[in-house]
Amino acid sequence: MKLTPMMRQYLDIKKKYQDSILLFRLGDFYEAFFDDALVVSKVLNIVLTKRQDAPMAGIPYHALDNYLKRLVDSGYKVAICEQMEDPATAKGIVKREVTRVITPGTIIEDELLTTSNNYMASVYETKSGEVYTVLADSSTGDVVVKKFDNLEELFDFVETHEISQIICPESLYPKIKSRIKIFVDRLDDWYYTGTIDALKQAYGLATIEHFELGEAHYPLGATIKYLSYTLNKPAKMKVPRILDESTYMILDSTTIENLSLVPGERGKNLFDVLNKTKTPMGARLLKWIILHPLKDKKAIERRHDMVSAFFEDSLLTNEIREYLDGVYDLERIINRLQYDSAKPKDLISLKNTLEVIQPIREALESNENLMTLVEQLPDLNIVKEKIQSTINDEIEGDLGEGKIIREGVSKELDEYRELLYHSSERLKEFEERERLRTGIQKLKVGFNNVFGYYIEIPKGQTKNAPEDYTRLQTLVNAERYTNPKLKEFEQKILAAKERVEELEKLIFNNLCEELKNYAQELRKTSETLAWIDIYTSFAYLARLYSYVRPILSNAEFEILQGRHPVVERFVDEFVPNDTYMDDKLRMYILTGPNMSGKSTYIRQIGLITLMSQIGSFVPASFAKLPIFDRIFTRMGARDDISTGKSTFLTEMSEVALILNKATEKSLVLLDEVGRGTSTFDGISIAWAISEYIYNELKCKTVFATHFTELTELADMYPGIKNLTIQVKETADGVIFLHKVVEGVADRSYGIEVAAIAGLPQSIVERAKEILDIIVEKSDIEKKVGILKEGQMKKIKSTKKTVPEGQLRMF
Repeated sequence: MKLTPMMRQYLDIKKKYQDSILLFRLGDFYEAFFDDALVVSKVLNIVLTKRQDAPMAGIPYHALDNYLKRLVDSGYKVAICEQMEDPATAKGIVKREVTRVITPGTIIEDELLTTSNNYMASVYETKSGEVYTVLADSSTGDVVVKKFDNLEELFDFVETHEISQIICPESLYPKIKSRIKIFVDRLDDWYYTGTIDALKQAYGLATIEHFELGEAHYPLGATIKYLSYTLNKPAKMKVPRILDESTYMILDSTTIENLSLVPGERGKNLFDVLNKTKTPMGARLLKWIILHPLKDKKAIERRHDMVSAFFEDSLLTNEIREYLDGVYDLERIINRLQYDSAKPKDLISLKNTLEVIQPIREALESNENLMTLVEQLPDLNIVKEKIQSTINDEIEGDLGEGKIIREGVSKELDEYRELLYHSSERLKEFEERERLRTGIQKLKVGFNNVFGYYIEIPKGQTKNAPEDYTRLQTLVNAERYTNPKLKEFEQKILAAKERVEELEKLIFNNLCEELKNYAQELRKTSETLAWIDIYTSFAYLARLYSYVRPILSNAEFEILQGRHPVVERFVDEFVPNDTYMDDKLRMYILTGPNMSGKSTYIRQIGLITLMSQIGSFVPASFAKLPIFDRIFTRMGARDDISTGKSTFLTEMSEVALILNKATEKSLVLLDEVGRGTSTFDGISIAWAISEYIYNELKCKTVFATHFTELTELADMYPGIKNLTIQVKETADGVIFLHKVVEGVADRSYGIEVAAIAGLPQSIVERAKEILDIIVEKSDIEKKVGILKEGQMKKIKSTKKTVPEGQLRMF
């Protein structure tokens, strides 16, 4: 194929971006060619055409954002190639360059984002097998560093965090790609060389030792280089935060799913209930703290103190929340400023946000317990005033049209705008003068794109056209002319339009450059507003839903009238329940029928604990809670098709994680362990696990089960107690009272539950007949149901510590 100069230019640029879809600006369209065109046509459902026998697909430039989102959401990397000069004035082929590479994890454009975080994870494996990961949200500047013992822990982490992309070295790509469904980009070796120097340059520091990164400097340096490449600007990120296990509780994906902490497949969740935030920054922060509860008592109590201050001053809380309604997404506006992608509306949003800072400060100053928050709100009046004095309050049109910058900011701009905006009046005046001068009353002045400004005279009066008129165009009924004065006017108008665009963009860009100097103070303000949003939301929720401040204890665990924070929002009458544990009484065996509320009870214990450690008040009339290092859950039956694990193998894998990772300071919540295999195997495994947790781990545990045989453990061990759910039997059937009391369930009521579920009556009756036969003939109770005193002694005497290595069989 003989290529035109433009197509050769396209192919030269494409060589540098072979892993991306190249959108090549041609006039009013972005065009894709060859294989890229096939992808674009299929994904976007647009017509495929041809140029020189090469497939071609085009996107209108004004609709780029809509199409971009669909391409990126489909997992594609897109390079945007722009015209770097005006085609009308270019000599030869128009100069073009790629100005931006967009990937799922490097989006900063507001139109392509939701309010949630958009993290890219940079993964690096050390020679010893440890995995360092850096989460970077380029839209907010947030950077988090975390170390994992192995890749499996990383995969678990990815499941529960808002990660849209992973970058990694070539050597890790096959391992990650085979397990992760999201977009993965492999990086060349040079991304991981000179990383310390890259970080020093990015943060403007002589040393980064105080970051305490360890080998995390490799993935963080790679992140900085990758963002600089995709954004086509030096990366501007916040100082990295280390996600340290000594500070934050680890929540595995199973626990996050079982407790329904954040939006996912389970529907209603804790985040939705607690999210009464007013700002996008507050909503993002809420999700983060739910997934990362604190372990430090002082840090938790500081949050409780702040919530208490607002809780006790409800008028102040409501006033602050009203002000927060006027706060825009400050965090992302700052980042767009840093990357020169801010728009006039961003600066207006910034100004409007800063206008509520002073009322918030004054309101907070009325409460001496909140003075630390006042101190964390920098005085940014100068930023507000700079925007106020430069940008019009109401944004009309696009930047460059002359309607953004205030009158009086630039005398030159004002003069050109006067000429541009009042051109029609000047033309009318010119038209009147020419009518008087020529005596032609039907003379009129007009404009078209081909000839520009013209004077039109009807055919019958062309003989009266002055000598300085030059013919431009002949029509059926008229002739069109120009003259020196009209040409001069046209040149002024065209020059005015060009100069208005240049001057307005220059003034706006200069303002943005000035505002960048306040980025640090603006980020501090954004962070403080987010925390104020969290504290006021927690205080508002506490009053709205009758939550109480928990007392932090060393070991005592006491909840009076505890409630499930999510379930209670969706039922007419929620039945509250109590819980008490300490160093001596540390395990409950909970029995009761299906649908009676066992799962709700054990989940509410986990949720109340977590709510306390994120700084929230809790749904109870009284709560005294220890600080747990982890919450572990094992609930329900499910398989894992992606890894080929059966229901029972998945169950045992989850239990193995608990037995390997739980400590004396952990909270373990188990529901139906051992149900995935035969009855005898299941009871044996559940029994052995319970003993191991009680004797070896010594952590606080609630074990809900249908195996009533396990209740015999309470007779063997002083620190184990039996609980059950009250059931009321009536002539019409059973009523589950959802009240947890001491005792043992005498039956499972499975057939009654089946009837409630809608099984045909004939099947229900037949099931009852079969049950009577089984109960009468079965010798299960003789074998395991009731343990005689001698049998208990035998089990006690055979108790052994399970070797750590033996646990790994799971």
